[in-house]
Amino acid sequence: MTNNVYDRDQDESIVTFSKTNPKHYQHGRIQVWDFIVDQQLDFLAGNVIKYICRAGHKNHESELDDWLKAKAYVERKIQQLSHERNR
Repeated sequence: MTNNVYDRDQDESIVTFSKTNPKHYQHGRIQVWDFIVDQQLDFLAGNVIKYICRAGHKNHESELDDWLKAKAYVERKIQQLSHERNR
């Protein structure tokens, strides 16, 4: 998906660094936020995807840090779904 929030090279295949699209989200051919929007994920599920995709790629943060963040969002999503089911 092309938009002007982030910059692409001339052939649209390589995304370049910007503050709204940092390097730790530039792996693969699909932008993480484009996938989250396409799949219509909510905040909790979207953050699980975000932290898994950037795990081990963000400077000054360990891969474990991102996996623990993803786990926290999974656990919160499970709480939410369990609460809704028990109403």
